[in-house]
Amino acid sequence: MNCTGQWNVRQCVHRLRLVYNAGSKRDDTAKGAFVEDFRTLGTEARLARLETAARRALAAYGLSDAGLTPINLENNAVFQVTVGDERYALRIHRPGHKPLAWIQAELTWLTALWQNTPLGVPQPVAASDGAWVVSVTMPGVDVPLYGVLFRWMAGETRRPDTITLAETEAAGAFLARLHNFAQTYSPPPGFMRPRLDWDGLFGANSVYEPGAGAALFTPTQQTVFAAVVERVQATMLELGESRETFGLIHADFLVKNMLFQAGRVCALDFDECGWGYYLYDLTPALWQLKDEPRYAELRAAYLQGYTRIRSLPEGYPVRLETLLAARHLASIRWIAGNKDNPVIRGRAPGIIAARTDMLRHFLDTGELVE
Repeated sequence: MNCTGQWNVRQCVHRLRLVYNAGSKRDDTAKGAFVEDFRTLGTEARLARLETAARRALAAYGLSDAGLTPINLENNAVFQVTVGDERYALRIHRPGHKPLAWIQAELTWLTALWQNTPLGVPQPVAASDGAWVVSVTMPGVDVPLYGVLFRWMAGETRRPDTITLAETEAAGAFLARLHNFAQTYSPPPGFMRPRLDWDGLFGANSVYEPGAGAALFTPTQQTVFAAVVERVQATMLELGESRETFGLIHADFLVKNMLFQAGRVCALDFDECGWGYYLYDLTPALWQLKDEPRYAELRAAYLQGYTRIRSLPEGYPVRLETLLAARHLASIRWIAGNKDNPVIRGRAPGIIAARTDMLRHFLDTGELVE
């Protein structure tokens, strides 16, 4: 889920006009069949088909008659499910985007967090047969769609321009506590999540592999990207993969994936979680905050909250800036890989060019943000 609105309908209902980009970054056959079908449909037709899939998924939970409200169709499809006074969030995964084993592992980790920590994270709900993940079909699609159900999380979300310094500090402390648990966590056999090291971010099998979208990159841009990857690789090799530096991370702890409950911080959307560097896990929020006039203060508050709970590695400022550039480059690859999304279509070359300029600034100065 790329939108925190599954827990806040008002802030995300406008996203219903966004296209549900259901293409696979790994399965070109599934991607071609599925995305071509959706390119021919209007928003209402897309939504009707997704609601059909959602209804089929709810039947597996004994919730066939539940109220169903679409919240976010930008990446995975997310619906609010209402049964009397009870509410849930239903996520229908993009077909072919993530293997079943990855989804099951995400839910395994969330369950461990629920059982062993006071951290506020999404709580998975098992289907009637005890399965954490249900498989459904949708008209016009010849690959399964995976569905998962979570208990609803009440609270308030923020934007980069509305989050306070105190909230930012609290978010940093939350992430540090998450990392403290991850450092001691031993997953069960068969646990499978992607690696988000330099190869996992930028290699041929990366979750950010742009596929045909790589044709958007000019030779000059590719040279810039290669220089950034070289620095990222060197930094990650310096950090090593000890239990203190490398483990399970959220990997998408953006401001929009923070939920605030009367002073308590919760994390939404663990869909991108994986094995990575704890220092890298600080970069999604910093990347989203980088354009704010208050960036220096917000950055300081975020790191202050984190270091109040957990120490950062020696020499972290330079390394953190390099990993921030890694996150920035990953965003460029994501844009290229989603170039056919109508929200991005036609704008992708300009976005890529502007973001590449920031990477040039990083290579010249060692800082992504001026």
